[in-house]
Amino acid sequence: MKANWFFVGWVYLGLVLSSSAQSARPGLGSLPHESGTTFRVWAPFADSAAVAGEFNGWGRTVMTRDATGGTWSVDVPAARAGQRYKYVFNDALWKRDPRARRVNHSNGDSVVYDPAAFDWGADRAPAIDRADLVIYEMHVGTFGGGPPPATLDDAIPHLDHLRDLGVTAIQLMPVNEFPGGLSWGYNPSDLFAIETDYGGPDALKRFVRAAHERGLAVFADVVHNHYGPTDLDLWRFDGWAEGDFGGIYFYCDSRAYTPWGATRPDYGRPEVRAFIRDQIFMFADEYRVDGFRWDSVYNMLNTDQSHNEQGVELLRDVNAELAETHPRVFRIAEDHAFDADMRFDAQWDIGHRWALFQQLATAFDPERNLRTVAGTYFDWPGFQRVIFTEAHDYVGRMNDNRSRVPTMIHPEEPDSIWARKRALLGAAVLLTTPGIPMIFQGQEMGETQSFHDDTPLRWELADAHAGTVRAYADLIRLRRNLDGATPGLKGVGVNVHHLDHDNKVLACVRWDQGGPTDDVVVVANFSDLDFDRNDYEIEFPSAGTWYRHFNGDSSRYAPDFRDVGADRVEAAGEPPKAAVGMGRYSLQIFSRNPPPARPD
Repeated sequence: MKANWFFVGWVYLGLVLSSSAQSARPGLGSLPHESGTTFRVWAPFADSAAVAGEFNGWGRTVMTRDATGGTWSVDVPAARAGQRYKYVFNDALWKRDPRARRVNHSNGDSVVYDPAAFDWGADRAPAIDRADLVIYEMHVGTFGGGPPPATLDDAIPHLDHLRDLGVTAIQLMPVNEFPGGLSWGYNPSDLFAIETDYGGPDALKRFVRAAHERGLAVFADVVHNHYGPTDLDLWRFDGWAEGDFGGIYFYCDSRAYTPWGATRPDYGRPEVRAFIRDQIFMFADEYRVDGFRWDSVYNMLNTDQSHNEQGVELLRDVNAELAETHPRVFRIAEDHAFDADMRFDAQWDIGHRWALFQQLATAFDPERNLRTVAGTYFDWPGFQRVIFTEAHDYVGRMNDNRSRVPTMIHPEEPDSIWARKRALLGAAVLLTTPGIPMIFQGQEMGETQSFHDDTPLRWELADAHAGTVRAYADLIRLRRNLDGATPGLKGVGVNVHHLDHDNKVLACVRWDQGGPTDDVVVVANFSDLDFDRNDYEIEFPSAGTWYRHFNGDSSRYAPDFRDVGADRVEAAGEPPKAAVGMGRYSLQIFSRNPPPARPD
């Protein structure tokens, strides 16, 4: 018994009391190397720190306070990638690593991960010009089509669909670790870890690599206006707090309050600013993402009481560094991108969405306001705005029971011709408007179910509504001028020159450089009337033959569409005019360039 007691006691004391000098290796988090793993953590108010994990039998390897006083570190020769661990502060407080690239659960342990171990092969990020951007917003947990949560690997087989559709960038809804397996992702618990139920960090790398192989960029949606608030080990991380607030990572005064809890990060604290900056550069460097969308920038720039200049400074500094070191990486804000010089490239144009949507959803033609529709074309035209009719917040069941555009148009019969026609009309307006167009997953196949994290995308609709998919692909092809016949749609020039309130018909000229072979004419009928008597005239920029490249009334897109209108029109007179036939709730695209031969 004495020998056994001595042996057990020796092992116990060795596990609890073993310590090393502070690590000479740089960096924060768990950093595996050829001689073991370095652990370093910021915990300025802790009286003691240790690391416990599978490498020491969940004993405690004591960490040494670094010379700066704010961080603790130790080199652990036995620690290897794949092993679980936690930090222990003040001999009692067990916490996950805020910078862990991998966890086993939002309520579980951190996992040592080697960011350099993944084989990227010959991966090359696609070079996509801003004028060629067409974004597809994706929720990983539902995109795969199986019972949620689907994984990033489940999404890869569907990337060919996106490539064939013609989109050029995938906007992932947040993929950082969140509580449980079902979430929209806007409640992150571990800011450096990739959601376990999505497959973890290697799965994201496989997804990005597969997207790049198909010429698709990948944008990451990041959330730094609040964290959690549940499963949040950052809360009172090292044991220190003031009042009821969250400790070192959060504002500890009224600035902490957000619509989602008192968890606004402290943008004025250098270590928190570095935490946010390093997460962004982790995505750019380790995951090779091609852009970012920052969620609710408004709540970074403002508190309940006042403007928050510290949020402005953080965003300006991170974006400026990105612009200098990663110039190809595109920087988007959800909102308020241009309230100050924060070096954003673009922001979501939420006003555009509501303006266009209301004109689509309005039940009665006389109530449609064509001036509002015209404003969606010429109000703030350019590539500094991302425009859309569907996005997660605007079609999500969780938000005031919202749903997809066809369902909001006709709740009782979302598959009716009225709903399908006006939804496609909205997509056609979107894809002929100056800006960066974005569609939401399933929109291109006529999905009518509200978005939610427990509702899988119905991939069978891609076959059932193959005509709708074809219409979107045709529109995107024209928007990107892939056939060389519609260059005006890649520019920002726009002139709404025909506004017929009585008949609800709008026409505009779109151009890039301008001139006969550059100009594109867009004609939209926002009424239930078929103009099929060859007596409705539209002015064109020049005389001659104008070829039609898209007809929203084509039976190629649905068997109950009527094919109203001609494949070409002759503009004559001064000013040049031509009779244009138009089907109900449809849009047409014309240019002076003949279309390529169509295989079907």
